[in-house]
This record gives sequence, structure tokens and C-alpha cells, in this order.
Amino acid sequence: MSLWNVADYMRWRTGGDDPVLEELARRYTLDGARVLDLGCGPGHAAAALAERHGAVVMGLDASSEMLAAAREVAPTVTLVQGAAEDMPFEDGSFDIVLSNFVVHLLDRPAAFAEVHRVLGKGGIYWIKTQDPETIRSYWAAPLFPSVVGIETARFPSESRLRDELVAAGFRDVHVERRVLERVFGRDEAIEKLASGAYSTLQLLPPVELADGIRRAPHVLSDPVRYRLVYLMVEARR
Repeated sequence: MSLWNVADYMRWRTGGDDPVLEELARRYTLDGARVLDLGCGPGHAAAALAERHGAVVMGLDASSEMLAAAREVAPTVTLVQGAAEDMPFEDGSFDIVLSNFVVHLLDRPAAFAEVHRVLGKGGIYWIKTQDPETIRSYWAAPLFPSVVGIETARFPSESRLRDELVAAGFRDVHVERRVLERVFGRDEAIEKLASGAYSTLQLLPPVELADGIRRAPHVLSDPVRYRLVYLMVEARR
């Protein structure tokens, strides 16, 4: 069973086309670069890399539903269904691999070894993921008692990411934090909670999810203000 409803994901999520992606474009020459969007989802980031920055982009995702959406969003991108832990690509196929909010879903030791294999010498692995140390401040955490435990178990810490990447053969692992300020109305927040856009919510006990949504109008402020803290990781092969 999928952890997302693709239509809801398309409505509420950026899919990685955001300031962190633009920072990647500022740091590296993407025009003509061979780029793999690992866990491309509905293709927003892949389309941006190809259409705005001239990269030669391949998108890989395990979900046929996400790839169906990506074919509409990113028609110039080559899309492949497959697992991050066993990628159907030759050694050294890419100059850059990026993972936008994906690594918490993977068997990371196996996936990182595969990323190392498919990158050319000197290639870059670029990761964006949530800082688990800040999950307690997640705007929906007061509604759902299980959220903090679920998310801190899923999202790797900075030290764990470093260790796993080094174990996979990467060098020059550099981690930075970025903060994204978000403000949205309470009604919009409640719509998000009732949607299938967030895998976290699909992992909650159904009774807990229903109770949190019921209490949301009384617990959430209006507007909801939230600081999302990213770990932005750059590792070189």
C-alpha cells in the first residue's frame, strides 16, 4: 500500500523544486550534467533541473503511480521504475545524484552503496532531509502523540548520515542546515491533515489520526507558523 495519495501529494508538496534545489544549481554547472533524481516522485525537481538548468536528467522511483504523474510534469525526463537499493544503471552513469526527502524511506547502507557505484569519480551526492532534532517543533506534533517517535526513528541524524555515507565510500561529507519559514491558514492545515500527502500521517494509528483531526480546529493557531529545518548534505565520490 502506498504511503501517499498522488493527487494530494501534487496539491500540497513541492516535490523538491524549492530553494535547496536552486542552491544546487548555483554551486554546480548543471548544463549538460548527467543527473539522477533518486526517488523523483511526481517529477517537479527533475523537470526543473532539465528545463531551467539544462541537465540531462533521469528519474528513478519505486512507485508506478508517482511515475505516471511525473510523465505529465516532466516530459523531457527519462523515467525508470526501480529500487534505490538495486538500481538498473551502469557504474559511473551520473555526475550528480540527488535525493529530496527520500533517505528516510530507504535501506540507506544498500542505497548509498548503489549511489556510490552509479556516480562517476568526483561525482556529487546531494541530499535534503529533515533534521530529526527539530521534529518536536513540527506544527502537527501536538495533535498526534506518536508523531515524534515515528519521525525520529525514520529520519537519520547528521552524525548517522555522515557515518553511513563514509561507510559507503563517500568522502568530503559536508552537512549544512537550512530553515524554511512556513505560514498557512488553519483551514489549509486541517485539509493537509485529512489528505494523503504526508507519509507520516499514513503511519499513525487510525484512531489517533481521526482524533487529532477532530481536535485540530481547537488546538492549532490561525495562521499556523512553522520553521522547517533541513539537513542539506553534500558528499563526494
